Amino acid sequence: MTGLSAVIPVWNDFDGLLALLDDMKALACFDEVVIVDDSSFPPVQHRLAAHPETVKGLRVVQLRNAQQRGAGYARNRGLRHVTADRVVFLDSDDRLLDEFGYLAADLAQEPGDAFDLCLFAHVDSRVASGGGWGPLPDDAELWRKAGIHGLLGPLPRAMLPQIIQIAAYPWNKVYRTGFLREQGIGCTELLVHNDIELHWRSLIRADRMLVSDRMAVYHYVRDGAGRLTNRRGAERAEVTRALAPVAWDVARLAPDLAPAFARFAVRLFDWGLDTLEPEFRQIFLDRARAFLAGAFDERAFAAIAEAEPEIAARILDHLEAARCQPA
Repeated sequence: MTGLSAVIPVWNDFDGLLALLDDMKALACFDEVVIVDDSSFPPVQHRLAAHPETVKGLRVVQLRNAQQRGAGYARNRGLRHVTADRVVFLDSDDRLLDEFGYLAADLAQEPGDAFDLCLFAHVDSRVASGGGWGPLPDDAELWRKAGIHGLLGPLPRAMLPQIIQIAAYPWNKVYRTGFLREQGIGCTELLVHNDIELHWRSLIRADRMLVSDRMAVYHYVRDGAGRLTNRRGAERAEVTRALAPVAWDVARLAPDLAPAFARFAVRLFDWGLDTLEPEFRQIFLDRARAFLAGAFDERAFAAIAEAEPEIAARILDHLEAARCQPA
């Protein structure tokens, strides 16, 4: 089936899903919508049955997990059911902007195998609430440094060391479905940090990349401990499971990205330590240090030291602390 599919994991966010489906109907650019209910209560299927107008005009595939498995598992399961030749992974609590419709129209003019992925810009609700319009400042600076301007064009490989460091979101790319399947790329099946693998490995392995500065998705960040992204417990210590396959790809397929990946990993570990509840920090730190000890060979570390000396120093500090830790 030609066209564009969306995969949407949902967990106890029916109102958000309704709003997103309204956006999709208004834009009229989706040929298929795969909804994966990650064990919501009440079930999404029951609630949609009570609101048939919500999906009128959309070709919807509904799946439900018997128990909560996280968005990574849900996205992977949804991908297996996609029949369109292109796919975007959306979150139920985000919104599609009009620019997404224009981007989809632009991409529809491209032959089916013209690209493996198309990266696009987004708006972050934390920026919008302060009167701005765009991503968080760090991401905005990376886009600026990469020199990306234009509604649609090729993403040169030379830009990758900069642009790959943007936040590892699943919904800021349109993928060729066959590319993900051919390369065996998906999300790590964790409750959190499940999108790192998809982001990094897809950008590393793609041969043909497009990029657009259209701000096509509104990323809504909500407060509240009930949201998976706000969790501060032991599940954060699983992050090295998401980083390990990326480290493999960097070492074997893209050694020039070692400095960028090291910077990403060290900053992610710093953020994790600041975020975690105190009782989980030591196990997180132990796993982070074990990962850093094996992720970079001598040649990669030399490149890191040259390009990112502060990051290299931080890695050495971590390794020294691990050696000095009592058995």
